[in-house]
Amino acid sequence: MPSIEINLNYFPEIGDLPFPLMMWRLFVDGGWIPTLIIMIQGFWLLWVQWRQNKFAATLTYNLLAIDIPRTNEQTPKAVEQVFSLISGAYSNLDAFEKYWIGKFQLTFSFEIVSIGGYIQYLVRTPTKFRDLVESAIYAQYPDAEIVEVSDYTGTVPKKYPDPEYELFGTEFVLGKPAHYPIRTTIQFEHNLSEEYFKDPLSSLLEVLGTIRASEQVWLQFLVTPTDDKWKTAGEEAVNKLVGKKTTPKKSLVDDFVDIPMGVLTELGSLINTSGEETKKPEKKDDMLKMLNMTPGERGIVEAIQMKLSKVGLRAKIRMVYVGRRDVFSKGRIISSIKGALSQFSALNMNGFKNYGKVMPKGDYFYQRWFENGKKMRILSRYKSRSNEGAPPYVLNIEELASIYHFPVMTVKAPTVKKTEAKKAEPPAGLPMPDFRKESPFKKVPPKGVQPPASGGGSPSNLPFA
Repeated sequence: MPSIEINLNYFPEIGDLPFPLMMWRLFVDGGWIPTLIIMIQGFWLLWVQWRQNKFAATLTYNLLAIDIPRTNEQTPKAVEQVFSLISGAYSNLDAFEKYWIGKFQLTFSFEIVSIGGYIQYLVRTPTKFRDLVESAIYAQYPDAEIVEVSDYTGTVPKKYPDPEYELFGTEFVLGKPAHYPIRTTIQFEHNLSEEYFKDPLSSLLEVLGTIRASEQVWLQFLVTPTDDKWKTAGEEAVNKLVGKKTTPKKSLVDDFVDIPMGVLTELGSLINTSGEETKKPEKKDDMLKMLNMTPGERGIVEAIQMKLSKVGLRAKIRMVYVGRRDVFSKGRIISSIKGALSQFSALNMNGFKNYGKVMPKGDYFYQRWFENGKKMRILSRYKSRSNEGAPPYVLNIEELASIYHFPVMTVKAPTVKKTEAKKAEPPAGLPMPDFRKESPFKKVPPKGVQPPASGGGSPSNLPFA
């Protein structure tokens, strides 16, 4: 049998060599292995990115402005159903679709935008899912008006510093793991008939409605359908809190070892000459541990299980504030938005916080080196509705409907765009044209003119068109 020798003088000998020769010696003697692994991983990522960029070039999107009647009595529960239908856009992609065609899960962008105090709700959707979005909204809001508008993000400068405009932006992430829920609208006295429902977005809409003519505030809620794998971490957390032991997943090696061990156990029971039966250890009663939990711990377990019981979507929240330098007030806007989002925080559950790595700062000299680059980067990511930046997290449909929903009639923000009148059926005796005699071909509208969406007319005085 050959013997293995270890040369203890290897590193001292290499240390006496010149630096270039020392690096070459380490590379030749095995350093090329991790280098090769890193290069393969890098080329693989470049390949996937290239294929995804080719697929992304084939996609088209529509930006839809949504106006809800002033007499809206629908609570955020209606928007919860909208997000539930949006989750149906999830596609279980196989390896060929991911790594050769370059397909990826498409993202929807739900936005609340204030331009000079004029507030507009918008949804940016892939063209292939436009009918899905419109039908989901009309199903809950039959009198809504939906019209396609041009992108509003091109009205501000792209490069900073700019002599006239200033920009600030940030992204919000969860303070704890995603299986811990945030506070939802159910906890805001949900009883609209007696006006007990206190809309948590009312303060945010009031702030957005009071900004000046040369200011713009954009709020973006990116939503991407996903699978149910995110629930695994929540189930493990619940089992840990209640003291329930979970059986770890066994690998092929574990199965190979368990087979002979099982055979030996059976042989041992047959050889047992004492005549006494081998008693199996009794399982501990997990219910006793559940009863010994404090009310706070029990509430956390129930809250996590409630979140896991509903459909989840991968989410990201992004904010951009742009204004002329003479009226720009970062503290006033960011504190108002942080205060509005803090309503959904619970000390023993979850809440939102700033993601400092993407937020432009200029407090110290070294932060000012990267400040303008971060401004342009967050603006670019907002315009492209990109998932880059802060890591995304999962919110279920109830949580999403809590932070993004249309204002109810009790919200008095006057600058929120709403439909002026309620639609009604035509009189029974009104003569109707015979649509069967119309040509099946429809004229293409002139360039720059957007046709009205089915079921709704074009809103008046829309600054986004």
